[in-house]
Amino acid sequence: MKELKKKYGYTFMLLILAAIVIVFFTLTKGKQFWKPTVWQGMMAQFPEYGIMALGLMFCFICGKMDMSFMMLADFATVMAVRYIVANVTEGMSNSQVGGVILVGVVIALAIAVVGGIINGLLVTQLNIPPVMATISMQMVWLGFSTALTRGDTVTGLPTLYTEIGHKQLFGFLPLPMLIFIVLFIISALVLKYTVYGEKIYMIGTNEKAAKFSGIDTTATIIKTYVLCDVFATIGALIMVSTMASAKADYGTSYVTRCILILVLAGVLPNGGMGKILNVLITILTIQIIATGVNLFPNLNTYYASLIWGGLLVIVLILSTRMVEGQLVLFKKKNPEAKSRKLYKND
Repeated sequence: MKELKKKYGYTFMLLILAAIVIVFFTLTKGKQFWKPTVWQGMMAQFPEYGIMALGLMFCFICGKMDMSFMMLADFATVMAVRYIVANVTEGMSNSQVGGVILVGVVIALAIAVVGGIINGLLVTQLNIPPVMATISMQMVWLGFSTALTRGDTVTGLPTLYTEIGHKQLFGFLPLPMLIFIVLFIISALVLKYTVYGEKIYMIGTNEKAAKFSGIDTTATIIKTYVLCDVFATIGALIMVSTMASAKADYGTSYVTRCILILVLAGVLPNGGMGKILNVLITILTIQIIATGVNLFPNLNTYYASLIWGGLLVIVLILSTRMVEGQLVLFKKKNPEAKSRKLYKND
């Protein structure tokens, strides 16, 4: 039981938190909360930022931060949408339109790869602190997007693409949810069964020790930034499909939300710790809170931002009590230290 508590204690705490949230909304808005359409809506909404959180998770485990992923993803999707709109004409068959969409997606992912490489080089080769480097690149990508669009929304996407964000498989499973499930499984396998997964945990724990043990820390960190930005762009492509448009500043609140998810899940930016199962539980809990807030018509939906900010502050305070991925509210006193103190006083 002690071993089980040590390994899954934090996971059980997150499950209890999720249960409390569900019970609260059941007691206050039970009839609305348990409607199938409400849960289908949740399954269609959280994959956008859920995929982004999975990508940022790799950076956190590696002990790095990426503040630019959303602005980079917005720039990538703006470029993709501009290409698609410019090359889709009337009279084209679905296969031809699908080909254009595929090229647009490849363009977006290629931009994400380049952005990830730039972030990695700034951090590893120029030794710029990750937060400062990625905040700078955040402004660069936002500037590019705004210059191209003049702040306007890019519209005119073909129906074949906009259906992706609204399509349901088997009559109940949203397609974005299926994409999230696939990427979640891939992420879990990468962390648990690949050499790369072991490397980022080692780098996050002690980068210098990892380097002296023969790990190419530069290449691994660059790969991590690339992976983060590719995941973010996939999430943004789903968001663009749902909203049928692209813009320079879409999803800006997702940065804070993804950080909140990871910190609440015990994946701290210090690096070297975190379980992907905890991330999944936290993503679902955050989405339930977001949906539950919307069920109160007299409550301003912008209070959700207040909830995210408050939760983030609380969790960051509690994170100071995290030891080896576990929350320790009351630290045990060291009896040897006490005896040494008594001896010194004597």
